Amino acid sequence: MAMKNAVEVVIGGKVYKISGYESSEYLHQIAVYINDKMTEFQNMDSYRKQTMDQKQLMLNMNLADEFFKAKRQADKLSAELEKKERELYSVRHDLIEARLALENLQKEQKEKEQARRQEHQRQQKQARQNQNGGQNTNQNANAGNGAAGNTNAGNGNTNGANQAQK
Repeated sequence: MAMKNAVEVVIGGKVYKISGYESSEYLHQIAVYINDKMTEFQNMDSYRKQTMDQKQLMLNMNLADEFFKAKRQADKLSAELEKKERELYSVRHDLIEARLALENLQKEQKEKEQARRQEHQRQQKQARQNQNGGQNTNQNANAGNGAAGNTNAGNGNTNGANQAQK
């Protein structure tokens, strides 16, 4: 538990010994603030004409007024902060969703690109096979035609020889 601090302060020209769990500097700041407020009121003609009880009441009322205004402002700022935190949470959530969607789209794009490349490679391989298969068929056909041509030529020669013999 924090230690209690005891300090002597001057308020309204009188020395007071006060204690609290706040720092000595803070307790002195409070005394200075009260002295400043008293000096502010003492500079007003209407304040100087009041009885001591009325002066004390006026000072207390003004300090309470400042407190409640400061508290209202702090509450307002706290509510705004909470609202901003909710908005930030929502934006972060949206950002995470957007990143996930982007990653999914990139993954799909890569998969489609890979599928296109594979299809292109398959088509090129098929075209080469068709081209090579067509050359083999042409070579076989040419080889067959050449043999038949030789046979025909042979037949023609044979026929020519037969005719010459007759």
